[in-house]
Amino acid sequence: MLRASLLALALLFGAPRPAVVPAAEVVVRVFALKYHAPEDAVAVVRPVLTEEGSVIVQPKGNVLTVRDSAAAVERAARTIAAWDVAPRSIDLRITLIRAAVEPRPGPGIAPVPVAEGDLEGIGDRLRQLFRFTSYTRLDTLLVQGAEGQTVTSILGRDYRIEFHIEGSDDLRQVRLKGLTFERLRQVAGPGIAVPRGDIIRTTLNVPVGQPFILAVGRDEAATGALVLVFRGTWQIPGPGIARPN
Repeated sequence: MLRASLLALALLFGAPRPAVVPAAEVVVRVFALKYHAPEDAVAVVRPVLTEEGSVIVQPKGNVLTVRDSAAAVERAARTIAAWDVAPRSIDLRITLIRAAVEPRPGPGIAPVPVAEGDLEGIGDRLRQLFRFTSYTRLDTLLVQGAEGQTVTSILGRDYRIEFHIEGSDDLRQVRLKGLTFERLRQVAGPGIAVPRGDIIRTTLNVPVGQPFILAVGRDEAATGALVLVFRGTWQIPGPGIARPN
């Protein structure tokens, strides 16, 4: 009889239920970005959020809204603070050189020397890399740019160079993405130039603090070669550096 009564009570009130774990507190935080677009921040923030987390992009105000648990939002805050920093600026010196082979000197005539002063101490490197005997500096371009900027300039009057300075965590090099070097020709009158065709199109990782030598093809007369020499030096970003267009 007692066993039957206990069974009846169990059926009436049911078995004990486990305690319900409260859901994590949901936090919403708005981040105003200074140097990067909020669309780019999504790929950076999304990996640190939970499956229930969400990101809202507001391009007009350059704002990113994150909704997730308090711990996940705090991770997002640290990630954004480390990522949304001023782009590093760099001083980049680009020298265009024409290389050629001089006629073999006759008896008693010294060979044509490399103009070390004109080539800023890279004559030995050029001799090691190439078989040319004469080098002439055509032009030198000084670029003061920043990560995220695209540089376009005329070099040596007859050539055009363009590249994008890509951001990198490796301070030992600067990445020049989509570098294009092309020859120009005059059309429809003096002072009007249009691209004649790419001489080279590539992406370079230029070591910082030392010259990087790149042979880019034949010169206009097809009797020698053109050589580009890159030298890069990172500069400390100042408070006035704005987001590049």
